[in-house]
Amino acid sequence: MKRCGLLLVVLANCIFAQLLYISPAMDLALSVYEPFFVSQPIRPGEIGLFRVMNAASTIQIMSFEVGPNVTLDQLALSTKQAAMNERSTGKIKIANVDCFFRWFSIETSGRIVQSFQLIFLRSGRAYVSSYFAPEEEFYTYLVPALLTVQSLKGPTWFNHVDEKHGYKLMLYEPFQPAEVEEGEIGSFIALDQAKVGYIQIVQEKLPKRMKVDEYANLVEKNTLSKLNQYKLFSSRKNLVEGNEFFWRIFSFTQNQMNFKALQAHLVVDQVAITLTYLSSEENFEQFLPAAIGTIFSFRM
Repeated sequence: MKRCGLLLVVLANCIFAQLLYISPAMDLALSVYEPFFVSQPIRPGEIGLFRVMNAASTIQIMSFEVGPNVTLDQLALSTKQAAMNERSTGKIKIANVDCFFRWFSIETSGRIVQSFQLIFLRSGRAYVSSYFAPEEEFYTYLVPALLTVQSLKGPTWFNHVDEKHGYKLMLYEPFQPAEVEEGEIGSFIALDQAKVGYIQIVQEKLPKRMKVDEYANLVEKNTLSKLNQYKLFSSRKNLVEGNEFFWRIFSFTQNQMNFKALQAHLVVDQVAITLTYLSSEENFEQFLPAAIGTIFSFRM
């Protein structure tokens, strides 16, 4: 049965542009985003294992049966380990499935391993998807890791359609539409007690056709590099549902406050779209799962 799961990966890759992984029991399907590749599960309960070539970063999918009365909160509590240094937690609905997530770190043998974990219940089974990476690799593969673990298959819909600017996206809670300022084609805000996150969408008419990475490099050179204490954590290109995005995670300071952002670029014909999620550095992770779901669902 384990080989069946890997065979389905090969077949799915021939049919779909995005690599699709189907578990051996065919109870879970996920899109696997580069640079992660499918590896053979080796531990009891593992139904999916994805690695990065020449890196330690790993995505692990565990599944096990649970009783009919087990709640998501109970499951989240039971999967918390004493060694976890938990930074933040939250809930998100993906493909009509209620999910719990946590950000945490574990210190082992003098090294710090950072992790994001997504947990959900479906059809009498629990699923625990974890992204593990050494501290120095964590941001490098964070976006494709979250794209992978959040790619649950199920009913989806575009719940925000902007006919004026010709785009649509899936707006993930707690983000809500906000007042659009001059120069923006979309603005969204997330609130959780004192925590705040923003998503801004802008577009630019290009004088000539450009590749998305060319445009992203220009934005960094002309704008981002001029920010106070600009620091780049990671960047790369990812193909998401047929659209080629260039994304970067960076931080900067303004008015003695530290901010962190995820910015993604998309070029359609001669129009460049820039989607930016921004929050304070300490609150960045709280809204990141919802921000990634929203930003990379953008379609024109």
